[in-house]
Amino acid sequence: MTEIRFKRQAVIDTSVLLSLYYLNLLEFLNLIYQEVKIPREVEREFLEKAKNEKEKDVRNDFISGFYDKHLSWFMPCNEYGSDIVEIYISDKKLDKGEAEVFAQNQSLGGVFELLLDEKKGRRVAKSNTIIHHGFLYILANLELKYQCCNYYE
Repeated sequence: MTEIRFKRQAVIDTSVLLSLYYLNLLEFLNLIYQEVKIPREVEREFLEKAKNEKEKDVRNDFISGFYDKHLSWFMPCNEYGSDIVEIYISDKKLDKGEAEVFAQNQSLGGVFELLLDEKKGRRVAKSNTIIHHGFLYILANLELKYQCCNYYE
C-alpha cells in the first residue's frame, strides 16, 4: 500500500520566520511543507527587526542566499492586492506583515496553511476556519517526525 501525500503549502509570518532563523532550522521547513511563501512585508520586517546595521546586512545576505538555494520551495510573494491588505489592517487590526499573510492566502484560494504566532492573527485565522500553526507546532514536528532538532532545548 502506498502512502498518499498531499502537497502542504504555507505562508509564513515574521515571528515564525525569526524563530526558525535564530535556531538555524529554516531549511528543515521543507520537510513539512512543499512550498512556503513569504510576503514582502514579512521579509521587510525580518530585516528591520535586526538590532543594528551589521545584523541587518547579515540577515539580508542570509535571506538572499536562502532564496537562491531553496527557490524550489521557499519564495517571496506579492500575489495580492493592497486593498485586501488594508481590509485586514483596518477591520481585523492586524499589523501589515500579518495582513499580507492573510491576503496572500486569500488571493491563492485559501489553500495555504498560515504560520504565525501572534494571538490576534491566530484568533482571526480560527474565526475564519483557516488552518494555522505556530512555531512550537513546527518544532514538535521537526523533532517527532524527522529528529532534526530537540524540542526541549
